[in-house]
Amino acid sequence: MLDIQKFIWAPKIIVSQVDDRTTKFEVKYLPRGFGQTLGNALRRIILWYSVGWAVTGLKIKWVNHEYHVIDGVKESVVDMMLKFKTLRFKVDEKADNIQWISQRFSGIGLYTSSNIKLPAGIELLNEDVDLFEITDPSLELNIDIRIEKWYGYYSIDYLRSRDRKDDDMDANVLLIDNEFKVIDYIKYDVEEVIEDFTGSTKDLLVIEIRSWFKGVSPKEIMMFAWEVLASYAKLFIFDNIYIDRSFLVDMEDLDRVQDKFQEETNIKTMPIDALPLSERTRNALIKNNILYVEDLEKKKKWELLLMKWVGRKAIDEINSALANIDKALIG
Repeated sequence: MLDIQKFIWAPKIIVSQVDDRTTKFEVKYLPRGFGQTLGNALRRIILWYSVGWAVTGLKIKWVNHEYHVIDGVKESVVDMMLKFKTLRFKVDEKADNIQWISQRFSGIGLYTSSNIKLPAGIELLNEDVDLFEITDPSLELNIDIRIEKWYGYYSIDYLRSRDRKDDDMDANVLLIDNEFKVIDYIKYDVEEVIEDFTGSTKDLLVIEIRSWFKGVSPKEIMMFAWEVLASYAKLFIFDNIYIDRSFLVDMEDLDRVQDKFQEETNIKTMPIDALPLSERTRNALIKNNILYVEDLEKKKKWELLLMKWVGRKAIDEINSALANIDKALIG
């Protein structure tokens, strides 16, 4: 980080839950201009490269192309494929990136995504999707569902080429082009905050992420995006190139500087009432408009002695109280 952060302190992230699908991230504070730079880069990565699980193929028994008509099913095969295309899953991290799920449906009625029986480690994120309706009581529908983990978009041409290359081409697989993102939207806003004392500005970056489903973790999406950005940044680290790091600062150093500053600030703004003074001395200082330790530090002994109700005994008491917090009068 740039050493300018010493003056605006280490960036802090405040995470707040707007609702069960929306999360807001506030970054306080960044150097001027960094809010737009980081916010735009992050938005583009998340919109296109968020990782998810989606359906990329179906195998329906006795069906070898999408224009086939299944007697006893109200919907066309194309309509069924479009419904399965909308499904999104959450799968155990240790699982392979391609999973096949076998299903068997029988009996008259409307079947939804909630009727899909999933093995351990696989969770359906949208359980309210109408898939198809069986109208023939004697029909038994066997469907194998292929789900995959990826990002971006898989076209039919890509899937066909990949399956052929991997010797995994099955003529009975109905390929489904799909995008894997689970994000409804991501938006960011940058507010310029004016520093009261110096007049300089710093950026407050606010990022809001809304997912399509409740089971999606915006924190995981955010972390993955930053890992992607950091990995590409490493491409520009060259060997045998000198960088003047005197303008850079580590997060740990910022925290130490900030903690020290806050400790000193807390002492300066400590009210006189907090010092171990007698009631007579405390009241004398308050009546002379000395209300905080910071006010007391700016005084000399002779200035206090000129004040009403303050004598040498009070001065000794004040010196002792200030020494306890490593402070003293000017002279």
